[in-house]
Parts: sequence; structure tokens; C-alpha cells
Amino acid sequence: MMASDQPEQPSPNAGQFARNLTLACLAFLASLVVNYLAGTNVALRGRDQPSLTADLFLNWLPQYNVQWLFVWGFAFFVTVAFVGCLLEWKRAPYVIWMYALLITLRSLFIILTPMGPPPGASMPGEEVLFDFFGRWLTFGYDLFFSSHTSMPFLGFLIFRRWPTRVIMLVLSVVLASCTLIGRYHYSIDVFAAPFIAYALVQAHQWLERRIASAARKSAGP
Repeated sequence: MMASDQPEQPSPNAGQFARNLTLACLAFLASLVVNYLAGTNVALRGRDQPSLTADLFLNWLPQYNVQWLFVWGFAFFVTVAFVGCLLEWKRAPYVIWMYALLITLRSLFIILTPMGPPPGASMPGEEVLFDFFGRWLTFGYDLFFSSHTSMPFLGFLIFRRWPTRVIMLVLSVVLASCTLIGRYHYSIDVFAAPFIAYALVQAHQWLERRIASAARKSAGP
């Protein structure tokens, strides 16, 4: 079930909303720290790992320099996500929390799977925005799974306003194509990303239902 199909949650009071938003933002900042520690660790270990040359899809796909799209496309995603949170401000803590979970989950995955980047890959250091900001988020050896694919797709799943969801879905497809054409990821990194994002949403919903059910039972008749 997508977030847009979920029943509306009761509006929290101002104090509860402030607490939820604060905790979500702290979780998000913590996830960025975890991502940085994981990324720098994998960058050190990944240098000794060979690139995989047997990716059939990449071997078939032509390669182009799409550094500008890799950097500015993700920046556009961040902008859309920020505006989406403003438009759905009551659900902003939930959205921020879900992105914190996704970033943390990806950090665990990249630690488990250090590997050399695809042949021909290059860091988009020529872009000013990447040199100023992006280099703190991605490190060249943090491959599985693709954040450029999974993060917009997560937005498609959890936002409720259709314009936001459509933009997120289009961004997911465009940025997925960009990472493949530019050789920033292997095909499995990209193709697995939407499934992982979907599984995360489903697992979170399942856990919420279990907690709510347990709370109702403990409250009694």
C-alpha cells in the first residue's frame, strides 16, 4: 500500500508535532553522519577492489558524460523533497524519518559490499555544487544500492500530492538512467534500489500496525 492510500492520521497538537519534527531531524542528521563514516570507510577498502567487467547491461549501454545531470538532477530532487515537506507539513516528520531510515540502510549495505566502480567511472568533481556539497555525501565506492534511484522513488511512495509524486517518479527514472549512462553504478545497484525503497516502506507500515495493535491490546476494552 502506498502512502497516498493510507488513511489520514489525526493531526498532532503543536507540542507533539514539534517533538516529532525535532526527533526526525535529529535522526536525519545522524543518518548523514553514518553515511559519511560508512562512505569514507568503503572508499579506503574499495580502492583495493577490482571493477566488475561482466555487467551485461553496462556492456551493452553506451557511455556519456552526464556529470551535470548527476549533480544538478539530485539537487533538483532535494528541492522537490523540501517543497513537498512544506506542502505536506503535517507529514514532514514521517517523510524525514523515512529518508533517515533509507540513508542508514544504504550505509549498512555499502559497508557490506565494497567494490571498485564500473570501468570508465569518474567522480563529478568538475561541478561546483559537487565539490562544495556532494563530496560529503558520495565517495565513489559506495555503490549498492543507488541513492539517485532509491531516494526519488521513496518520495514517489510516501508523498501524497500527485504533482510531487509524479515528479519524484520521473526523477527516479531519469537519475537511474543517468547513473547507468555515466557509469556511476552497476546495473544491479540501480535495478535493486526501487525494490529496497518499497520494502522499507512496507516494513515500516507493518511495524506501525504491530505497535498500534499492541497499544490497543494493552489499553484493554
